[in-house]
Amino acid sequence: MSEDLSHLKYPAAPAQVIPSFWVEEVEALREFYLEKLGFGHMMGIVGKDGKFDFGIVRRDGIMVMMGRPQSPGAGIARGQAGARPLDIYFYVPDVDAFHDEVRSRGVAVTEALATQWWGDRTFAVKDPYGYSLWFCQTVGAPEPPPGVTMV
Repeated sequence: MSEDLSHLKYPAAPAQVIPSFWVEEVEALREFYLEKLGFGHMMGIVGKDGKFDFGIVRRDGIMVMMGRPQSPGAGIARGQAGARPLDIYFYVPDVDAFHDEVRSRGVAVTEALATQWWGDRTFAVKDPYGYSLWFCQTVGAPEPPPGVTMV
């Protein structure tokens, strides 16, 4: 008989994309999202060794999953050091307020808060594993620079 997990209330919309990061230490990444980015704990799985094997955090409708490989060669993080070859964009209700909150928690901003020509206001941080996390809010219509054509 399977365990009733209905209390978890996965609110993912049909078109929602949920990033899932494979990392060596789930707890380090989970703490970054909880303590530095203000996400809330949604659920976790603790392994036989007492460490997190998997976790989900959530904020403003954004969900992020994280897990550690359970066998040699499983997951993309195994054996990789340095920056990860992926940027993640998260749309938030108020990017300016979120920027201020993140900075007040001591997070280094790697790409300054700025309004982009495509109409989004953005800034970026890096997580403990080197992933670039962009936070965005659409604030206007695109205004392509000279020589750029939107199709």
